[in-house]
Amino acid sequence: MTNITILIIGAILSISILYLVRKGKMHGPYATWWLLVALSAIVLSIFPQIIDWVAAKLGITYPPTLLLVLSVSMILIRMLTMDMALTRKERKIRRLTQKMAILEDALNNQESMITRNNTPPESVKKSQVG
Repeated sequence: MTNITILIIGAILSISILYLVRKGKMHGPYATWWLLVALSAIVLSIFPQIIDWVAAKLGITYPPTLLLVLSVSMILIRMLTMDMALTRKERKIRRLTQKMAILEDALNNQESMITRNNTPPESVKKSQVG
């Protein structure tokens, strides 16, 4: 009964991920990760003896321990990759904010020069001539 439940959960997860990708709410690498999780659940529900066989080869006497250790390890790896992606995005946002501030400052300087001199900047003069 447990295997059937896990199989159903894996199938529902797969369908949900494919739906989210289709709607544009989830992108490639994230969808791939979750599809691998769903596929693993499906395979382990169909062939539960895989865990017993791998545990025996690794010398683990209680096979569910292997499943728990692998699950926690995968969660930690996922958390690390998410933190790395978040750090990259924060760095990019900071750089874009700095560039925008520099451009706004340059624009303000040009506007103040125009109002002081009441003459258009060189780029405007050239475009009017050409």
